[in-house]
Amino acid sequence: VALVLIVVLVISMKAMSGRGTPLRGGWPSGHAAVAFAGWMAVTLTLDGSQHRFLVSSLAFIMALLVAQTRVEAGVHSTLEVVTGGTLGAIVTLVIFQVFSA
Repeated sequence: VALVLIVVLVISMKAMSGRGTPLRGGWPSGHAAVAFAGWMAVTLTLDGSQHRFLVSSLAFIMALLVAQTRVEAGVHSTLEVVTGGTLGAIVTLVIFQVFSA
């Protein structure tokens, strides 16, 4: 649910900002949003697991690498990647909180 919502939000925000296309460039970074949503989902799913810190740390590093490659490739600016990552993490956290209540 969270990933679908994030993709819809990213495409909507890109359409409203008029920058980039739904699948390339623009504000915010969809790749970063999905990567950080994955990190947040993994972290929240492993609540109480003895390996939570290790797995969450690895997922976070992978999300950072996705974000870094988007900037390094010149597809996104740092602000676009930070916005995408923040959007993905926050939306996923909210969805998990709503559905766990």
